[in-house]
Amino acid sequence: MNDSLKVLEWVAAALSLWCVWLAAKNKILNWPISMLASIVYAYVFYSNRFYSESYLQAAFFAFQSYGWWYWSNLNPQKSNQNINHISFKSALYLGLFFLLGYLLWYSTYTHFFKDARFPLVDVFLTVLSITALYMQAKRWIEHWYLWILADIIYVPMFYLGDQKITAGLYFVFIGLAYFGLQQWKKEKAAQGGLS
Repeated sequence: MNDSLKVLEWVAAALSLWCVWLAAKNKILNWPISMLASIVYAYVFYSNRFYSESYLQAAFFAFQSYGWWYWSNLNPQKSNQNINHISFKSALYLGLFFLLGYLLWYSTYTHFFKDARFPLVDVFLTVLSITALYMQAKRWIEHWYLWILADIIYVPMFYLGDQKITAGLYFVFIGLAYFGLQQWKKEKAAQGGLS
């Protein structure tokens, strides 16, 4: 990677770290900060041939816009937005979405991007991340487990893909995701729910 791309990677990493910290603290500001990070990372990933990650940033941007609205005062049902557990039915639908999304995106992705890096893993992490982000926007506490799994897999992928700054960031994300899980459990308990 060239020097200007490394500078942009640092900027994207700093924004990403900030937004995950804010999400762990259940702060609405996580959404606009994460949108900025997605814009910068889309360029960095595409330039480094992690095409699926680049397209993931576009999906992130859409979900982040939804999450920002869903958590905001513009949402007429905002007062009902407590942290919850995912229902069994929703988990089944999301599992089906994940499987179909993976198969469809993998076949499309490998057809169009022959020079992509680590497509099997990259596509898996893309679909897993979209699933986790949707769950985060719905305030389902289980999304943190998906982020922990994704972050663990992202570290070696980015390290081997010459994005060591991002690999380090995702290593930190493992701890932040665990911290976020604990914070959300405490907040759910304070709401009167079971952790």
